[in-house]
Amino acid sequence: MILKRIDNLDVFCEKAEPAIGVFASKKWLSIYGDALILIGIYKDEHQLIGGFYFLNTKKYGFTFLKLPPYTPHCGLFFTSDGKNNSSINNFSKEVMNEVCTFFTNQKSALTVLAFPSAIIDFQPFIWAKYKVIPNYTYRISLTKSLEDIKSDFDSKNRNAINKAIKEEVVVKENVLSKEELYKFFVNSLNTTDANIYETELKNVFTKFSDGTNSFSVSAYKNGELLGNVFCVFDKDTCYYLLGGVNKKSGVQGVNNLLVQKSIEKAKDLGCKTFDFEGSMLKGVEKFFRSFGPELVPFFTVNKAALPLEILLKFKKRELF
Repeated sequence: MILKRIDNLDVFCEKAEPAIGVFASKKWLSIYGDALILIGIYKDEHQLIGGFYFLNTKKYGFTFLKLPPYTPHCGLFFTSDGKNNSSINNFSKEVMNEVCTFFTNQKSALTVLAFPSAIIDFQPFIWAKYKVIPNYTYRISLTKSLEDIKSDFDSKNRNAINKAIKEEVVVKENVLSKEELYKFFVNSLNTTDANIYETELKNVFTKFSDGTNSFSVSAYKNGELLGNVFCVFDKDTCYYLLGGVNKKSGVQGVNNLLVQKSIEKAKDLGCKTFDFEGSMLKGVEKFFRSFGPELVPFFTVNKAALPLEILLKFKKRELF
């Protein structure tokens, strides 16, 4: 097995997109330009069977390995030709050993990476003294009827949605320009503690977004913009990527209504799953949970050079 860098985005995406979906599409990965590092997993010199991606950045003279902003995981995928559980498990262990060795050999001061939820074997990382941390997202199956999906909503959530409707909140699809969406979400993120990667965020709208891969829903009352939700999708899954409301409006239930409309839109598009794309903030988790979704774990691996780890234990004890 050989791990080596891939310089051709087309080569990587041809294999990765069928396995990973929209976050391994050429349009999405093009958001990051030359900063994104693509690694191929080869069975031999020429047979590409898997891969992953990450950013290698430098700050204060230190090297950091991390996820691309607004991307939920490192895109790891691989195919096995194993015929039984033993051979499949052995191959998976071999791949994860190689991936772990690859990251260890980068000798970064800090490594923080999340993996797709389908990847569950992290023993090689544990053995190599990484911190393997469970994280969670919420998902709704869109194979059910809309009536069944809504019947799983918390009653307070349904009441908030009905209240917004009674207050004559109107939801429109794809009415804002790319520049308007960018400005809205920059302003919205500025009101939170979230990191804002303005270049990448702008690229999400100007380089990636079109009718084949994303949509926005916007809420209005008396012509006033109350909130937006922006989702990306592929043939299987719709991801809630960004959401925000105008808190000064005083109108309740806007975000609840926007999420419901996003779920309805995703079902109309033929997606099988609606993914809230990460639910680790306590207040956000409670809101997403009110839609009755399934809790799904995924894992991050974290490792820091010892002096940095000691410092991080004071600020990010839950991770280090």
